[in-house]
Amino acid sequence: MISEIINNLKSIISPPKGGRVVSLPLKGVGGSLLLLLLISCKGDDSSDFYPNVITEFAMIRTDDAGTMVELTTDDERTYTISNPRSGYDKNVNYRAVCGFVPDGQSCMLYNATGAYLLRDSTELDYEPDAVGVVSVWRSGQFINMQLSPLTQGGKQYWGYRIDGVSGNTTHISLHHRQNGDPLSYTQTVYASLPIDNLDIVPVGDSIALHVKTFNGDKVWKFKR
Repeated sequence: MISEIINNLKSIISPPKGGRVVSLPLKGVGGSLLLLLLISCKGDDSSDFYPNVITEFAMIRTDDAGTMVELTTDDERTYTISNPRSGYDKNVNYRAVCGFVPDGQSCMLYNATGAYLLRDSTELDYEPDAVGVVSVWRSGQFINMQLSPLTQGGKQYWGYRIDGVSGNTTHISLHHRQNGDPLSYTQTVYASLPIDNLDIVPVGDSIALHVKTFNGDKVWKFKR
């Protein structure tokens, strides 16, 4: 089961310091299940209970053996993963929505759903297609999104487009391409736009993120 999960990873990942960039196949639209741990905890009375799991966007780092060893949240809290999983690409960071339980400087990782790390696709000549939006927010140096595209299981594309500058505001669009995938059923997609990659935006200026939704164009504003 774990080998099947590894072979079907769909997220884009970025390198840790001294690491490398690895782009994994983007199959479908829903991000990727990096791992799923089914853990049952027993109390003194032998009854099952579940711990207080924190769910956040984070980066998961692998070591030179391809083992998941470290989790860093958007507010720069770093934990050693106490239940490391092996068999992944070496020396990379996976962007994911993680369910974990911290314990001092370490954490138990319960699940991690892959997120798209958006890249600049301004040079691609197509207009964005509509997508459902659940929420958009800033966390650390990322603008995070929970999206709900319509799909029939086909391959869709995700990026961002620089639209221009007006005054102290840089306008950026979510660059979503339906790619002929029929609008059949809703699927959850997570995506992150790295603010540190927006060199065009001076520190202190504003970012206006435009998203073409099924209910018309919407805009979210953030400070660089």
